[in-house]
Amino acid sequence: MKNLLSKMPVFIASTATLFILACTTSAPKSTAPTAVDLGGKAKAANEISVMNFNVENLFDNIHDENREDQTYLPLAKKQTPEHKALCAKMNQINYREECMNLDWSDEVVNTKLKNVSQIILGVDGQGPDILVMEEVENDRILGRLNKEYLTKAGYQTQVLIEGPDERGIDIALLSRFPTVGTPELHKIPYVPKNDHDKEWMARSRGILEVKLKLPNGETLTVLGAHFPSQANPRYWREQAVEYLSKLIAEKSAKGMVIASGDLNITHNEEVDARFFHDDFSKVAMVSHLVGCKKCDGTHNYRREWSFLDVLMFSKNMGDQGNASYKLEPETIAVVNKDPIHVWGQYPKRFKPEKKEGVSDHFPLYARIVLREPAKAPEPVAPPAAAPAATK
Repeated sequence: MKNLLSKMPVFIASTATLFILACTTSAPKSTAPTAVDLGGKAKAANEISVMNFNVENLFDNIHDENREDQTYLPLAKKQTPEHKALCAKMNQINYREECMNLDWSDEVVNTKLKNVSQIILGVDGQGPDILVMEEVENDRILGRLNKEYLTKAGYQTQVLIEGPDERGIDIALLSRFPTVGTPELHKIPYVPKNDHDKEWMARSRGILEVKLKLPNGETLTVLGAHFPSQANPRYWREQAVEYLSKLIAEKSAKGMVIASGDLNITHNEEVDARFFHDDFSKVAMVSHLVGCKKCDGTHNYRREWSFLDVLMFSKNMGDQGNASYKLEPETIAVVNKDPIHVWGQYPKRFKPEKKEGVSDHFPLYARIVLREPAKAPEPVAPPAAAPAATK
């Protein structure tokens, strides 16, 4: 996750046992194969693949105006009194040290891009047809990823709309399919309970909407989301869940919808609030509820797995739906087979000082398939005429 400045509330939960486990210095080596086997079969021509991937702080090393991206600069640019004063305002020592000492050099940026692209291209041999990503700084770094590292994928559509998050992390989409109309960023209509929340809600990320023209000529609406983290009160996510559910319902009335994102709903929060089971399930098919039955999750915090990341499909894409494409639940999978992204059984986050790892989230993948056209009924031969009566 991107660093939080001093004004941001911080969620802290630990026990002595978990602390000891979390501080283990050596990780078991992964024995996972390099091939990524998803769905148990190669993607067919009538299938479309979609993947969600929180790429964890995909930043360039150029400062953008009005963005708090100074942590992600080369060390040589961090020696000014202004930069040191900025870092000193951070109330957590690890954030201050990272702001001061992290060398986000060209080599580090290139390694981050290379490792992220390796995971993407490891899916279906050339990447998914539709890719939604969270924690992408700007269109500049997205363009580098697409044009320099993902040329094999052939992504013709590249979308990132700068949102109000001053930390500089946005939602991005890449696809081999062309867009229909103009992409849009929906602002979530938060209702704050106090002035502090009002200030931070105004900076919260919106919901990206991109319409894509599928091979059969029909339109698919893709909604990309990145909800407020667990550092924020639950009622923020409650309001985000309500708004995204409303968008899915409205868009589903007009066609096919896939909602994709990091919703920051932990396992424990889901047990209490049942956002996936009770809210989203009313309007969509939720990836880890209809498939991925043997999956642990996409994110692990203090040895507890959660499906922070999700793919949700409008109900008209179910077996009994009338959309031209339908979800194949058996293809829903967590992408966790490449050793560069696996630390034991957990996601191996990117470590710039060692130039290794990828992200603290595993991607989530699924396919949809073109329905077989309804067969015309076999013509029924008219009954043979009765023989004429003889006298």
